[in-house]
Amino acid sequence: MEEFVNSIARAMESSLGAELTVFLLSMIPIAEARFAIPFGITMGMNPFEAFGWAFLGTTVITPLLLLILIPIINALSRTKFFSKIGKFLYDKFEKKSKSITESDNQDGQNVGATHKKKLSKKELEKMGGTALFVAVPIPLTGVWTGSAVASIVKLGFLKGLISVAVGNAVACSIITLICWAFAEYVTYITIAFAVIAICVVIFLIVKLILYKPKDAATADEATGGEAKTDKIQPEIAERESADGDDNRSS
Repeated sequence: MEEFVNSIARAMESSLGAELTVFLLSMIPIAEARFAIPFGITMGMNPFEAFGWAFLGTTVITPLLLLILIPIINALSRTKFFSKIGKFLYDKFEKKSKSITESDNQDGQNVGATHKKKLSKKELEKMGGTALFVAVPIPLTGVWTGSAVASIVKLGFLKGLISVAVGNAVACSIITLICWAFAEYVTYITIAFAVIAICVVIFLIVKLILYKPKDAATADEATGGEAKTDKIQPEIAERESADGDDNRSS
């Protein structure tokens, strides 16, 4: 496996170059800088060079994600063929955003002269929560999910960009330090991140197959309730009929 990864790294370096490879890999969802940095080091890059190109790639794509990711998902939700995918993705991102908005719900009722101060505090909490979320260097907490979360909690473009960029810088730094500290095992770190990313993709595909949109689930519950009622009615009628026969015989 180690030789296989090294051969892929050599092939990518000779065809695209290490810098462009890391730059492009960092833009791919799920993989992002978490995979691009150790892979770049596997190609022979200096850890700080790998950090720079991976951070640049993820930073370049963040403004675009903040502008179009959630609108595209919402548009997919309204189509006939991609409705399930759109609703599935939005529900996933919405669940990720709940930890950031929990504190807002507790003091969201306060209005009046201190409204601006409270709103500013909420925005800072949202920015900090988004940055911390992106800073965790594991799959599904990168700039793609972070940008979606920032859009869902209505953080705004500039505040969302700053939050995601800060969190991304922390995550990239953590990955770079790990790769630097365990330089002789960097290929195995690359393999580990690749395996984790593949497992996450498989898990998401299975979840998508089994996923039922909220409106469909509600409809199923309603239908199930009617079916149970229809099934109970004949049983009650039979019981009443039997009781009537017993009374006549007596």
